[in-house]
Amino acid sequence: MCSTASFGGNSCGSRDEEMIKRKTQKRRDVCFKCKTGDPFVVIRQGDPFCGTCFDTHVIHKFRQGLGKTKILYPGDKLLVNISGNVSSLAMLRLLATGYDTASHKKITADPKIVVVDDSFMFDSGESPVPAILREVERVPDMPRQVFVVPFQLVFLSNFRERCKEFYEGNKDRKIVDFNEMRVDFEKLADSARSTFSNIETVSAREDIHRSLRLQILSTLAGILHSTKIMMSDTSTDLAARLLSSVAVGRGANLPHETQYLDNRLPGVTFINCMREFTPKECAYYLRRLGVAPITVLTHSTLLDPIVGSVNRLTDTFISGLQATFPSTISTVMKTSAKLQPMSNCSRNCDVCLLPIIQREADVTDKMSELDLEDKLCNGCVIALSECEQDVREIVPKSSNVKAILDEFLIS
Repeated sequence: MCSTASFGGNSCGSRDEEMIKRKTQKRRDVCFKCKTGDPFVVIRQGDPFCGTCFDTHVIHKFRQGLGKTKILYPGDKLLVNISGNVSSLAMLRLLATGYDTASHKKITADPKIVVVDDSFMFDSGESPVPAILREVERVPDMPRQVFVVPFQLVFLSNFRERCKEFYEGNKDRKIVDFNEMRVDFEKLADSARSTFSNIETVSAREDIHRSLRLQILSTLAGILHSTKIMMSDTSTDLAARLLSSVAVGRGANLPHETQYLDNRLPGVTFINCMREFTPKECAYYLRRLGVAPITVLTHSTLLDPIVGSVNRLTDTFISGLQATFPSTISTVMKTSAKLQPMSNCSRNCDVCLLPIIQREADVTDKMSELDLEDKLCNGCVIALSECEQDVREIVPKSSNVKAILDEFLIS
């Protein structure tokens, strides 16, 4: 082994370390791509980007995902789910770049922006909807029609029919606000709060809440005859969901939960277009555009991660690993891309819309007593089994799957 340390010099290992250190320091002085611009953000370890190259990199990554899947066609009605968080606002701005007149290979789908307002659940005092609408108005070069849907409407027994009737009378408006429906929203809000307060754990509340949001989006897609729904979950969100889904009984449906295209319902596709992005990239992209973040609360926002939900704990765990081992999330996502959906599916769950996989006897017996054996998937069985009130009072109110499928099959 070569060593010159005994002769007053440095060992080969020390020289290698110094050389790597000098190269790293040199790379951080200028942009990793153009070699001339001043660094704006370091995305990967030792790879700084200037502002211009960072914009190009982010836009290319977004358009590359859509291009590879060839999911959007001219004239498609595209539902864009905007919750107000960092990733959804970044998704909206990135989608708008495809409608720029100077853009190469313009996006020709017809976007319909959907904002589901669930702020009444968290006593936040102020709804984020006005701030979201202001940001939507600031987006240039993009045709838009906005739909504001109160979350509590999903608890209407004739939810789909009432929404369709209201839409038919207001379809030409720029902003279609379902808050203007002649419905007792306060009574529905009390029903929603009562339902979620009777669910014992925060994990189950978040699970059911997300499932009902997806049902709202799917129902609205059926009313608008849209076959594509764009979601804003980042790689960190999906990696955490992959691990937490196993813990909450949804392991059989991991391909639907984490892959770029989610085809859980025939005729409609959920597009996880931010799948390759990190929250850091989304935040810095919005900073480049001067877009201020919007506070969006969840069931576990104000709780300690350790005592919060399974998904929140998993997110904290995987983010901590990512900080020490930068390839953690990319490895998880590459692994999830190899998963294939199971084929032994009888029908779709009435709550989360996922395919129902053949279950073990103990889970089946638990729901057969309530005559819900063939209506719920394993994950919803576990989540709703923690509800203190009769599960049958929840499921029929949110059971719109057959109507959703009929709408898509007819169209």
